[in-house]
Amino acid sequence: MNRKGSLSLRARSGLAAIVAAFVVTIIWFFTPAPTLAAQYVWNEWRAGALALVLDRADANLAFSIGVYYFGDQSTIGTADTRPYELPIAERAFEKAILIDPSLPLARYMRARIEFIHSDFNAALADLNAEFALDPVNKRTLYMRALTYAYRNLPGDLSRAEEDFRSVIAWAPHKWAGYNDLAYVLAKEKKYADAVPVLREGIKKADGGDKNPWLWNTLGVMELNMQNPSEALSSFLKAQVYAATLVSTDWERAYPGNDPALAPAGLEALRSGIARNVIAARAALTK
Repeated sequence: MNRKGSLSLRARSGLAAIVAAFVVTIIWFFTPAPTLAAQYVWNEWRAGALALVLDRADANLAFSIGVYYFGDQSTIGTADTRPYELPIAERAFEKAILIDPSLPLARYMRARIEFIHSDFNAALADLNAEFALDPVNKRTLYMRALTYAYRNLPGDLSRAEEDFRSVIAWAPHKWAGYNDLAYVLAKEKKYADAVPVLREGIKKADGGDKNPWLWNTLGVMELNMQNPSEALSSFLKAQVYAATLVSTDWERAYPGNDPALAPAGLEALRSGIARNVIAARAALTK
């Protein structure tokens, strides 16, 4: 082949490459093919990372991938796999928001991951945006209250207290709102105010009368109020009920945490209650 023919072949090859790149660009940005491929690899292979790269237009798909890798809390207590891979989950929620900024719960779920990473300002920004989109869903207020309580800047505890009270009024059958409001009140050293909150939770929440978290927190408040006899009674109830817990109970109590931590979490709860029993008995002898 002469030099002129070689150059012509190279030119044709270069042109073909340009055309191919152009066609790929058109397919990628202006056809549903990438998103269809994303749906396929997710439905068939559960390849979350690849599906997120391919997904161009399906916000619900990205959201579903995020929920799955956040530990798919709907499968607690079942035989389904519950992967806990926060980097993929966070990317998935980000992709969902990018595709559809108004998608319900996407910012709420991303905020939960930001909370786990102690990025409280980012979490609050997402939670406020979520609440503006859907003010009826008070679960957002629960996470916002928790975030305020942990950030604990001036004024945050009052904000947390207000949000937790709204959550309790919205869902009086859920025990966590009572327990976490008591936690906030304790940080403000309002132990006497926390006691009726916890007793209300024990009375009204589903399973509240046998909830070891509520009884243990109540005992802590009573001990801080110099009522060791009442505290001991509460701690002993907590100890009995904590002994019956299984891993799925811990997972439901801490749905944002790694399911693999459940055995250690249960042991920490039981050990903490045991130490509280010892402290209450010691206080009785003084």
